[in-house]
Amino acid sequence: GARNNLPDSDSVAATHKAVDSIRENDGADVVFLFLVSGGGSALLCAPEGVSLEAKLATIRTLTSNGADIRVLNAFRQKLSAVKGGKTLDLVRNGRVVSLLVSDLIDDLVQFIASGPTIPQTSAMIEMARAILTSPKWTSLLPEEILNKIQVENVLTKRIQKNTSPLNVVIASNRLALAELKEYFTAQGYDAHVVSSSIEGNATEVGRMFAGLIAAGRDDLPTKLKEFGGNDIYPKGNKIALLFGGETTVIIHGGGKGGRCQEMALSCLISLASSPSREASFLFLAAGTDGQDGPTDAAGALITVDDIREDVASRALGFLNTSNSYEFWTTHNEGRNHIKCGPTGTNVMDIQIVLLRFT
Repeated sequence: GARNNLPDSDSVAATHKAVDSIRENDGADVVFLFLVSGGGSALLCAPEGVSLEAKLATIRTLTSNGADIRVLNAFRQKLSAVKGGKTLDLVRNGRVVSLLVSDLIDDLVQFIASGPTIPQTSAMIEMARAILTSPKWTSLLPEEILNKIQVENVLTKRIQKNTSPLNVVIASNRLALAELKEYFTAQGYDAHVVSSSIEGNATEVGRMFAGLIAAGRDDLPTKLKEFGGNDIYPKGNKIALLFGGETTVIIHGGGKGGRCQEMALSCLISLASSPSREASFLFLAAGTDGQDGPTDAAGALITVDDIREDVASRALGFLNTSNSYEFWTTHNEGRNHIKCGPTGTNVMDIQIVLLRFT
């Protein structure tokens, strides 16, 4: 189930089987081991009070209007019988152990796969309140969904039946960036993890990366502060700057793409108007799961060889129609397109800036 990372009838059927299995096997001497990661929101699906079609339409609407994973999963939890700690509620006598692969900024465990085994705290409920009552999102939704949100008092904390779950984050974007730093250091780069909390609109973030790449060596510490990288002073002629997080895309037109491909495209276009650079460079933006948006690409990369006015002029039309996938498919015979296939692990996206000064 969950083809293209969207819930479907197979997801619902599999979830019902999982729920039945938990109820049948629950006991004082039983330990339930849950493996929780990105993609779990689509795989573990039991709509509550709404149809699967209405729930899918809600997620698509929110996604196309720039909602981040926290917003999406707050609504998913609200419209589900198993998310937001409700799977934990099913275990009345046994012990729950969850191993989590984090695809969330700041490793907010209540939103990883929509938090099926995470006890709901007062702070979590207040965060949900702010999201579920925001006109920015409620103004986009159909009456069926709004009625579901308003009829039930979801802001009231449920009594958690299982109060001693063990939830352990075993993989995250921070760990991935730490490994990248170790790798590039071994390759002779002065490597720095700048931030694992990059978020916002992918096009705008791409422009920020263009400004960083175009900056002179002495301006790098100031530029890095724009990304949350304080007190970072790169040195040497080979510098690796490492970033992670998850941006969003507002879709214009009927194009095909993803946040990483769009970010790289925006960066390319912006760099074309900043021809003076002290360093040669490589910029890479890719999803760690190997799938950027509803495509078979993980992302894209650019180097100084791609920064030409004719390329940027052509690229602008693709950016304006959210058609980054098609641009990278045709540009440079597809050599800048990153297609590694599914990796089996999702710890958000990574961005790499390599600078070489002469």
